[in-house]
Amino acid sequence: MNIKKVTKKLSSVRDSIRDNGEVTAQDEQALKDLVNETISIAKRDLKNLRAGMDMPQMPIPHNDNLPLTTEQRFRLSLMEKTGTGSFEIH
Repeated sequence: MNIKKVTKKLSSVRDSIRDNGEVTAQDEQALKDLVNETISIAKRDLKNLRAGMDMPQMPIPHNDNLPLTTEQRFRLSLMEKTGTGSFEIH
């Protein structure tokens, strides 16, 4: 949407309302057209944004369910006993 075009349309509606002293059917239709155009552009942009997110660039992580090593079990038991994070254990 071109901001200059929108500004020009809004200015013409404003001037028409000022000249007529009320909102005419043409003014109301011009405002509705602007709103509808804005909504359609937003929907299109949202659709394009979603389309770009359908194909992730990074591989999807998965749970391979490997058993913990002896060291990992030891560190996990320390964390469970002390209630601390891994920073204090290293």
